[in-house]
Amino acid sequence: MKFKTVFLASSLFFAGINSSILQASTPLLQAQQGSEACDFDIKFSSEPKEKQQTLNIGNGVDLNLKQFISIKQIKAANIASNVTCQQLVGQKYTGSKEEWQGFVKNALQGLINSGFKDLQFTRVGQDDAVYEGDLENMEYSFTGAINKNKQIIHNLAVLDKNNNQVVIISVSGNERVADEIKEEYTNLVKSFSL
Repeated sequence: MKFKTVFLASSLFFAGINSSILQASTPLLQAQQGSEACDFDIKFSSEPKEKQQTLNIGNGVDLNLKQFISIKQIKAANIASNVTCQQLVGQKYTGSKEEWQGFVKNALQGLINSGFKDLQFTRVGQDDAVYEGDLENMEYSFTGAINKNKQIIHNLAVLDKNNNQVVIISVSGNERVADEIKEEYTNLVKSFSL
């Protein structure tokens, strides 16, 4: 089964890899998969939809994916919030420079494959970062156009080596709601905890 969102294709983590519970009345989410895998809290501004998938990506290596997507409309523009947990089984994430470079390359390629043009990648510096946690992470943004619709995508990838997983938070939408996209992203990141 393929997820119908550009983010899954853009967020599959490192190139070095061989190729829930929803609270009923609130959009507070506690994601659980296995004992400690994909176990995190995050607060969406609207109820997310959940998808799960396991991919065999190599000999004895599986990638467990859990994805939550929430879409809301502001000023006639959709803002999509996407949180994906990727737990690797049978191989370890290392957090090496090469893995992070592969991550960016895969993200760019996923967006290109989804039809994005004029893509720009910006790595967020420490002074401008929203995430204040201690885990290895990368904050970055993309701008680009798909079908003449200029999009802004704010992203955070957090590497949790203890549970051999990556949690990716992405918020995107049309550039005319840039401030609202940034606000939604900031709220999601600030509510995130393992």
